[in-house]
Amino acid sequence: MNTAKLLSVGEHAHYPFKSYPSAQCETILFPGCAFPSQFPRTMDALAQVCREAGFGVAYDCCGDPVESYGEHKSAARIQRNLQGRLDKRGCKRVVVICPSCYNHLHGRLDVEVVHLFDVLDELNLERPIHFAAGGLFIPCPDKDLRKMEASLRAHCDLSEVDTLDRVGCCGLRADLASRGPEVVTKLSNKIISRAEEQGGMLYTYCASCLGQFSRMGYQNCTHAVSAILGVNENPDSGRAFMNRAKRKFDRNTNPIR
Repeated sequence: MNTAKLLSVGEHAHYPFKSYPSAQCETILFPGCAFPSQFPRTMDALAQVCREAGFGVAYDCCGDPVESYGEHKSAARIQRNLQGRLDKRGCKRVVVICPSCYNHLHGRLDVEVVHLFDVLDELNLERPIHFAAGGLFIPCPDKDLRKMEASLRAHCDLSEVDTLDRVGCCGLRADLASRGPEVVTKLSNKIISRAEEQGGMLYTYCASCLGQFSRMGYQNCTHAVSAILGVNENPDSGRAFMNRAKRKFDRNTNPIR
């Protein structure tokens, strides 16, 4: 088992940092594992906004990191357990942030799965939501259909933000990461170079990609959700493990009624 697979499967097959609301919740925000890791201040702000809108918050792994490395039985078990936890809380709708979570869970769970960009109108955010000048990187799960990009642009003013072209994956996709750090570095550097040509901030809506850019030394980047909430937080890649670990003890998960 290569190092990338060993680290990913080792943690996510039995994700140790789960935390679920104790109350019944028809809608639950499911931020996944990467977003709380890289954007802890934005996560706190988002959780507060969602709880005020009547959402619960659940910290868990969707199982995609495990399945992407071919561990299909483990991924199926994770999904069954996730469904059971949602059923226990009366959940009818899951709101995800991560595009990989969306692709992995949409159509597989017995509840509606939507992306956060599709429910922004429910969160009573200040309008208009304007993004400063920069470039937008489209993460792999959204490259073909661009549904999340379309929803983001429909709800926010990205008139000064151009989509980056002529770039591929950040390098963290399982089939690429397994080829070694040289391949990952080359792919990430191509995106960073295009962002530097574009000028301004580099935006995307995949926290894993942003963590990778940060580890490469590029800090002029943020998550679209952080920009929407006005936090404009840089990825906290150096403390990613501790950031997600502390969510196990987060009790601010119930809706504020």
